[in-house]
Formats: sequence, C-alpha cells, structure tokens
Amino acid sequence: MIPANFDYIQADSAEAAIQAIAEHGDEAKLVAGGHSLIPLMKFRLATPAYLVDINRLDDLKYVRDTGDYLAVGALTRHCDVEKNELVISNAGVLAQATHNVGDPQVRHRGTIGGAVAHGDPASDIPSALLALKATVVV
Repeated sequence: MIPANFDYIQADSAEAAIQAIAEHGDEAKLVAGGHSLIPLMKFRLATPAYLVDINRLDDLKYVRDTGDYLAVGALTRHCDVEKNELVISNAGVLAQATHNVGDPQVRHRGTIGGAVAHGDPASDIPSALLALKATVVV
C-alpha cells in the first residue's frame, strides 16, 4: 500500500524540530527509524500531513555514565545499545531486550526513543526500562 501524501521536514536542530511540531501540531509526526510509523502510514492507519525527520540531531545519540546513572539518548539505535559495554555491564536487561527487537535491519535503524514513544504494549524496551526502574525524560 502507498501512504497518503505528506510534507517532509528535515530538522537540523532540536529547535527546528520543536518549531515544526509547534507549527503543525497533531498533523505532524517525528520520525527517526520509522519502523513503527512507516508501516502504519502504508496501511493508512496513520496519516500525518507532515513528517519531521530528526535523524540529524546527533546530540540525542549517546550512552553516558553520569556517575549517578546511565543515560541513553532518544536517537540511540538499538544496535548501539545492544553492544555498548556500559549498557551490558550496568543494565544488561536493556542490552538483552534490544537484541530481541526485530531483525538486524530493524535494530540498525530503530531507536530507543522511538520504541518508547510508539507505546506498543508488546515492546520489550519499555518493559526492560521498567524492570531497571529507569526514568524516561521527555
């Protein structure tokens, strides 16, 4: 199936993404990996008028040990979380959960933030975060 027409907006900064969402409201959807949103669009279960691509927001791609907690950026790919030594040693259940996300192609495009934002009740990522008593910052 072919998705309905939409306008594509490439956000080069967080400010640009926020501006696009503020301007277009519910008519806009953020996209990074797109493995949840794009299939919904193909079946026309989601019909956003605007797609705001946030892939260039490199400030949201990280795994860091802050000293008090482990921080994972929203745009961090599943494959990067799965193989990250900090995650493996401090939050092994999250590394295991990301290994179970889809196939390698999905793990190389899908993001932690996307898995949480999509809110699929069958997703392993929110369950792993809950088991770790993680805090998600929006």
